[in-house]
Amino acid sequence: MKNLNSLKLFIILIFSFILLNSFKKDYFEVSKQIDIFTSLFKELNIYYVDDTAPDKLMKEAINSMLKTLDPYTVFMTEEESETFKSQTTGEYAGIGVTIEKIDNKVVIVNTFKGFSADKAGLKVGDEIIEIDNRIITSSNYDSIVSFLKGNIGSTLHIKAKRPYTNKTINVEIYREKISMKAVPYAGMLDNEIGYISLSLFSRKATKEVMQSYYMLKDKGMKSLVFDLRGNPGGILSQAVSISNIFIPEGTTIVETKARIANWNRSYSTKHQAKDTKIPIVILTNYRSASASEIVAGAFQDLDRAVIIGERTFGKGLVQQPRSLNYGTQIKITVAKYYTPSGRCIQAKDYFHKNKDGTVNILADSLRNKFTTKSGRIVFDGAGIEPDIIIKSEHLSKISKELIVNNHIFDYSIKYCNKTKGKINLDNYKFTDKDFHEFENFLVDKGFEYKSELQIKLDEINKLAIKEKIHLEIKDEIEVIKVASNKNEYLKKNKDQISNLLTLNIINNDFNEVEQYKYITKNDALIDSAIAILQNKKQYNSILNK
Repeated sequence: MKNLNSLKLFIILIFSFILLNSFKKDYFEVSKQIDIFTSLFKELNIYYVDDTAPDKLMKEAINSMLKTLDPYTVFMTEEESETFKSQTTGEYAGIGVTIEKIDNKVVIVNTFKGFSADKAGLKVGDEIIEIDNRIITSSNYDSIVSFLKGNIGSTLHIKAKRPYTNKTINVEIYREKISMKAVPYAGMLDNEIGYISLSLFSRKATKEVMQSYYMLKDKGMKSLVFDLRGNPGGILSQAVSISNIFIPEGTTIVETKARIANWNRSYSTKHQAKDTKIPIVILTNYRSASASEIVAGAFQDLDRAVIIGERTFGKGLVQQPRSLNYGTQIKITVAKYYTPSGRCIQAKDYFHKNKDGTVNILADSLRNKFTTKSGRIVFDGAGIEPDIIIKSEHLSKISKELIVNNHIFDYSIKYCNKTKGKINLDNYKFTDKDFHEFENFLVDKGFEYKSELQIKLDEINKLAIKEKIHLEIKDEIEVIKVASNKNEYLKKNKDQISNLLTLNIINNDFNEVEQYKYITKNDALIDSAIAILQNKKQYNSILNK
């Protein structure tokens, strides 16, 4: 029966593709290929020497097929479909934690303030060792993630170990409706400039942005910083309705063009805008994608906002989920979208892959020119390029290794256990003394680091030994090695590492609102946005107004 169900699922998937390709496909050829696969799958599962796990074979076959398309066309199991649903609705039933595997342990890496796990006293860094008397290890991590979710009101008993203490926590926690905010923070940056951070275009996004707008207007907001950094997108209609808050009724925000004519659509604002005059700066980075790019692209093309930050991800494709049997789904790329000026900002050409399967990125020389409403030149083919490009500081190699090896995370937990809530965010600074203690912590952890330069020096030294000239260059190599050892790289990257530690410490000890209050006061890109909004002449000149 299991084999039959898996086979039915695959046939349904194939037929969904038949419908999409009905204009061009040879029905006989498609039927022939389905028949061949059915025969192969049956023979394989009956006669293969070992158990074949047909469900795993089927998923592998499906995923292998979809890999030939684009990375956004994906098959989802019933469990994955539920996760996808929670991402679009912003809601699920659980206890309000995020867990990860760290050093063969299952560790809480985030708690949602005000929800059941937080109220029960669980903290970031706690190692989950038992759930309902069931021993927890990293090997059963996948089942733990789903087990923490469940019916609203149901309970579970968690036993956890607090690091850097001898404390064991035993708590009974009830599952509740977890609502992830689309707007994690909105507040005033000064007496006149408001700030809204939008993290996801979920079904509640427009409502939350609207509420934030009214709240900030009541506080005296006369201009707005709209932060889309790190926003991966979401529901296309939400991008349109959010744009409608600031863009007049009847204005085209985005168009989609598909192979199926019925899916060619133009999305325009439907309601009277709330505020078409307020000056706006939109912040973007390389992780602003999809619906974020629709909003940034529309506001840029219509000269409605100044875009500041980094070039966006470049995802100009639209997906639509299609339900399959047994609670499964397929999310299919059905169209490309185009900004009001007519440009598609898709950066990678998944539809014309190279023979080796690699994907080409459109060269700058091949990008086409378009114009905004006021005549400014913009380009297609590589995301939304900000009006003012300010690149964020990229992580150094040593910073990445400290993160990957969990030393940033571990030390922040140790630090918070030591300070025990004594941090005052109004004047908090990670001091030189703190950094020195972190260096000692790394020694205790046995942290080893080799820079790219040291790796190259080792190669040169090996070659010199082979060529029998190593004695002649020995002193020079030693001098360079001393200048580029671990401690030197720690000192050179002290500011960046201190910032990473600060953000982790604040995440552990403070709720989301307090975190954002600190971050917005210590963000160079926000400072740039404030400067532009305070200079009306510069703001208008950028938009050619």
